[in-house]
Amino acid sequence: MEDARIEETKAEAARIEEPILEEERTEDLEEIDTIIAELEVSGGRGNLILCVVNAPAYRDGIIRALSRRFKSIVINVNESEDVIRSLKSGDFGGAEVLIWTMPEKLTDELADALNNFRELFYDAGVPSLVFSSQSFLDDVIRRAPDFWRYRGNYHELKGCDRGPAFEAIEALSTSLRYQNKEDLLRRERINEHLLEKVKDEREAAKILDELGQISYLLGDYDRASNYLKQELKISEEIDYKKGVARSLHQLGWLAQNTGEIIEARRLYGESLKIAQELGDKSGVARSLHNLGVLAQATGDIVEARRLYGESLKTFLDLGEKSGVAITLAQSALLEEMEGKLERSLDLIREAEKIFLELGSPTALQARQVRERLEQKVLNKKMHE
Repeated sequence: MEDARIEETKAEAARIEEPILEEERTEDLEEIDTIIAELEVSGGRGNLILCVVNAPAYRDGIIRALSRRFKSIVINVNESEDVIRSLKSGDFGGAEVLIWTMPEKLTDELADALNNFRELFYDAGVPSLVFSSQSFLDDVIRRAPDFWRYRGNYHELKGCDRGPAFEAIEALSTSLRYQNKEDLLRRERINEHLLEKVKDEREAAKILDELGQISYLLGDYDRASNYLKQELKISEEIDYKKGVARSLHQLGWLAQNTGEIIEARRLYGESLKIAQELGDKSGVARSLHNLGVLAQATGDIVEARRLYGESLKTFLDLGEKSGVAITLAQSALLEEMEGKLERSLDLIREAEKIFLELGSPTALQARQVRERLEQKVLNKKMHE
């Protein structure tokens, strides 16, 4: 197997004693223990266990830890033949576990291979643990449903806590300047009064937009959603496309914040289309960036990198330094997910410099990420 490597060592402990990664999430430990138990119970028999991990570096840490416990063959799948050839060979060298890492994209050929040769995972006589991103698994469920139904158990690991720390490109595009909660409540009362008096529908849409922003900042997402939906309805009725694009973008951000990824992607996509029709390059860049965040969150690294690249280029062309900085920062986290620490460090340094130039409070957040990455790079060099 050209793409396989055999890990010969086996730990004596009853469970994985050392941390999988320095950023290991405590809520993943129970899932990992369950996976270990399933692999032990499956010994000598075929089984198909699916595991979602979006961050490649985190996934690789888990694989290294599992390989210290079980004699493992790790098969890196790039195309359908990797699956078919490996399963048909039957030559597993006494391995106790077959660990499969799936690519970022599910091709038609690979979907067919998983569907048509699914029984071979059980015929192998060795349990298979298949790692993929959420994006890949979503495609599997749609395009290789027989493979999905044929699985044993399914596990979802969260990965490190850092998350997409710089994800918000103008969260709710808010331009509000306020001192405190009382200031927000005062502005809310003023806008509610203005909404009752205003006659111009475009002005009404703008007021509703600001009320949506205020409700969001006050933590009342349902109320924010109601205001923004009213703004969208009015904007559509009077064919005010800029208002339509704005409210769609805001609703997309709300959906993203409440974990409705599919809905957020739809809303950002519609906002992007209108921004492109209007020639609103700033709106285009924001939507591209936020679509990149969604791609990153579901493990679609190639798509996230493409979207960030397009967004960054547009922000640079426009001279929008805030957009440049936040896209550089988010790109840094993307590279860190892939274990490309030096590249990630270069990007966050660029972002931090711009945040400092702008006097942005986000500079502190960038500095914290930079310091963490510097320590990780140092630790990596010490162990090389």
